[in-house]
Amino acid sequence: MKHHCTPYALKTVLVFSLFIATFSMCANVPTFHKSKGNTPLQVEGLRTEYHLNPEGLDVVKPRFSWILTGEGRNRFQSSYRIIVSSSPEKIELDKGDIWDSEKVDANDTKQIEYAGTPLKSEKKYYWKAKVWDESGNESDWSTTAYWSMGLLKFSDWKGKFIGHNVGYDKTDLYDSLYLPPARYLRKSFDLHKKIKRAMAYTTGLGLYELRLNGSKVGEDHFLPGWTDYDKRLYYQTYDITHKLKQGENVIGAEIADGWYAGYVGYALLVRLDKVREFYGVNPSFMGQIHIEYEDGSVEVIASDTSWKANEGAIREADIIMGETHDARLENTGWDAAGYDDSSWSVPKIYTYPNGKLQAHPGSLVRNTEQIRPLKITEPTPGTFVFDLGKNIAGVAELLVKGPKGTKVQLRFGEILRSDGNIQTDNLRKARATDTYILKGDGIEKWRPKFTYHGFQYVEVTGYPGTPDLNAITGIVLSSIETNASTFSSSNAMNNTLFENIKTTQSANFFEVPTDCPQRDERLGWTGDAQIYARSATYNADIASFMTKFLVDLDDSQRWYGAYPNFAPFPYSRPEQYSPAWMDAGIIIPYTMYKVYGDTRILEYMYDGMEKFMQFQEDASTHYLRPGGGNNYGDWLSVDEKTTSDFVASSYYGHDAYLMAQMALALQRNTDAEIYNSLFKKIKKAFAKKYILDTGYTTEDTQTSYALALHFNLFPKELAAKGAARLAHKIEQNGFKFSTGFLGTKHVMLALSKYGYHNLAYKIFKQTEYPSWGYSVVNGSTSIWERWNSFTKDDAKNSDINAAMNSFSHYAFGSVAEWMFQHAVGIDTDNAGYNDIIIKPAISKEMDYIKGSYESINGTISSAWHWKGNKLHMHIKIPINTTAIVHIPTSRISDIRENNNKIEKVSGIKLIQSNEDETVLQIGSGDYFFSTWIRK
Repeated sequence: MKHHCTPYALKTVLVFSLFIATFSMCANVPTFHKSKGNTPLQVEGLRTEYHLNPEGLDVVKPRFSWILTGEGRNRFQSSYRIIVSSSPEKIELDKGDIWDSEKVDANDTKQIEYAGTPLKSEKKYYWKAKVWDESGNESDWSTTAYWSMGLLKFSDWKGKFIGHNVGYDKTDLYDSLYLPPARYLRKSFDLHKKIKRAMAYTTGLGLYELRLNGSKVGEDHFLPGWTDYDKRLYYQTYDITHKLKQGENVIGAEIADGWYAGYVGYALLVRLDKVREFYGVNPSFMGQIHIEYEDGSVEVIASDTSWKANEGAIREADIIMGETHDARLENTGWDAAGYDDSSWSVPKIYTYPNGKLQAHPGSLVRNTEQIRPLKITEPTPGTFVFDLGKNIAGVAELLVKGPKGTKVQLRFGEILRSDGNIQTDNLRKARATDTYILKGDGIEKWRPKFTYHGFQYVEVTGYPGTPDLNAITGIVLSSIETNASTFSSSNAMNNTLFENIKTTQSANFFEVPTDCPQRDERLGWTGDAQIYARSATYNADIASFMTKFLVDLDDSQRWYGAYPNFAPFPYSRPEQYSPAWMDAGIIIPYTMYKVYGDTRILEYMYDGMEKFMQFQEDASTHYLRPGGGNNYGDWLSVDEKTTSDFVASSYYGHDAYLMAQMALALQRNTDAEIYNSLFKKIKKAFAKKYILDTGYTTEDTQTSYALALHFNLFPKELAAKGAARLAHKIEQNGFKFSTGFLGTKHVMLALSKYGYHNLAYKIFKQTEYPSWGYSVVNGSTSIWERWNSFTKDDAKNSDINAAMNSFSHYAFGSVAEWMFQHAVGIDTDNAGYNDIIIKPAISKEMDYIKGSYESINGTISSAWHWKGNKLHMHIKIPINTTAIVHIPTSRISDIRENNNKIEKVSGIKLIQSNEDETVLQIGSGDYFFSTWIRK
């Protein structure tokens, strides 16, 4: 993307037309002096549609990105060239027979759209890039990356949806569970020619695991993913070229109910008319193998009635309820050559779903970590409790040896009761129990496939003998890896808090951003997702994950315009939407744009966003939204309640503001003016109703000040008074919150926005209830749903509102946004971290803070520490970006960069200096600033 103006060139621009005019005058590249003597840049980290070498894309104009590395400061890309080839041989010869962008004079390194010949189904494409630097030096070609296309036309699909009839649900709707067995499908086929390439294209209604010649195909779990199956069904693509052999081969699939036909969410708890089978009754599988031979011939092996079907060892399989595996019933070797399947049945043919087949756009669930237990206890004879040391989402792998028919049962808990047994009351209707029945032929290892749980503790009963620590391994499952950032500070509790935030995000970013991984819910709650979205971007690369969720959200939008309380949306209670929950349809797309420079997702969501804004306008009176009965409000606030009307109207204003910015990003300038005007009208009406001449809000709650200040709804002349009132209320409350899900992060952001850094750090370090530290000092390894979910000195307190008491709930972890934007001081001015803001909240409340963030342009790091009254700052800015650095002193002569006065350092520009700070602009590289703080 092009570099934009600095924030100081635009700060006073209020009218959108003037903004556009100013923007157009900015240079496309930084205006630093050209570097001399630097080696050429290197092009690394090539990605296509956010993925590394993806298989089976169905995006007909995929986007490319890369990261630049190199020596020296103030480095940037002035031009680039991309070539796309049809073969490894042609790409090695630098021949772009599919597309050659030729030399493009631009510094774009992301969101570069393919513009070559039309892409074809099943084809594999190879690409690489080179760049020219600020001095015109040409880089080497990057290493080669690739992607393959999926099946782009319906006619490409040759298979049928097949399954196995295991009966139907005859149980009582509410008083007993129906947990049918998994189904097994297999197909034997012979190969006698030399294989050039072989690809598998597979999907299922329900969950499936693909097997080939005795092994699992790929590293992904919970396939094909969760969708509104009446609108779309995802498929996966795997390169199986090296998994096939001459002679007999066997392709197979195990299938289970999953989200399609199993128990979903709290339907059983609230006794809905339907408690399972929300999308369909019987799971099924469809797939095909495309084999290209060296002689040029092609063979397709597709799912049909030539396959065989049966039951097997998995007797129960449900995402929420658990899994039962009877090893005595294993069809040993069923997925490999030489197996006699003559007793198996002809599979049943099922109809195609209403939804269209598409490649999964997101990041799939994988095993991201394996954890050994820390200790074993035996609270009652024969009941063994394994402590994994942290609260995860996943399954437990069992290692056991014993007599045939021995039944070992695993149950799961996040905390312990006072008697040492696991607490399961908060699981509600989630049985969350896995059972393994031994076959009795030596050491047996078992890992469930179609269920998962949220837990720190594993209760094992029925184990033959006394288990050791090797008997249980925690298998962490997640759609993401929380490796995009680092954070450390002089406060040990805050460092633990950061680890807890990452652990909880990992546990809940599971196909969709769930609220919790343990109880009978695990839904994509939109309020939690929007409040945490920006925090999530700091901890992980969520670009593809959130792209998938936004498709879910768009699919779930109600006909009248509201986005629902969760997505996908298989069912609803009477309340389908709520202010601050439904606003996820605006806030998350904006976050994707802001962080990744992604305008394509804005285009995709735009019609729905406009429909949502019209829904809000229709429900408003004089530009104010009523809260109505459908309002969760500031969920789980303490002692103070902010009215539903206030919450609804504040978010309506925020939505209008974000819509104006997104419209401008899409060059819909008329829309931008309309939404900007709407925001001003909402702001005026909001101030008239909710803000007094004293600067107080009519609500006078922490949340009311936090929302109004952060959403820019205060009149300019009263904002400072409002911030002072918020600060006073927090001080009067003992430096503690009275806020819930909505207010908490906004309190921190509002305080730092108005310069109350010391106060923000006092809250950040607080360990008394309610605070983040309260959970940490009480032994938490994750973020709790409630401020007071548990106290280690009174384990009975773990029974507090057990019906709604999750110990893995990321919403209060939204403080990560403040931690990085203010404590560490890393933010982006315009979209996509081209123009970086380094503005740490420097305070004597902390001795040091340091952190880093792996942005879409590369690693940004910021660290600061005190040596007496001397402040030291270490900053690293990636190539092809610039940064505005805020140093909290007005004495320019005191500032040193690596012991040099800044006016003597080439490439550092003074932007402004006032009584509070000095503002500098820097280019890429490492910088070491220091200054005396004389206040």
